[in-house]
Amino acid sequence: MITMIDGIGIDIVELEDIKKRMNEAFLKRILSNEEYQRYLSINDLGRQIAFVAGRFAAKEAYTKAYGVFETPLMFSEVSITQSENQKPVLKSQYRSLDICDVSISHSEHYAVAIVVLQKKDQ
Repeated sequence: MITMIDGIGIDIVELEDIKKRMNEAFLKRILSNEEYQRYLSINDLGRQIAFVAGRFAAKEAYTKAYGVFETPLMFSEVSITQSENQKPVLKSQYRSLDICDVSISHSEHYAVAIVVLQKKDQ
């Protein structure tokens, strides 16, 4: 089975913008249940902001990699978890057979994410 790159999405987010928007409604709209539980376990406000910003950037990059979804994409139904070696893993019910590689990075003021979409040749 051959895979080929079918889309690339990238997004950058200012941490200060996320900080201003962080309230319960925003968090519930952006984070999956699993991500929300991880968010609650983080005790440092700066790390919480970076966590949310990274997830937001990754989900924006995911939408850009696809361009269009057949049904509306709900960010709370997309989850960025970690593999055993701490690599980000994107889980989504949308087109679940596709392979989506994701990378997230943070600096003092920004979070950036890239998603590379691979489709299996059938």
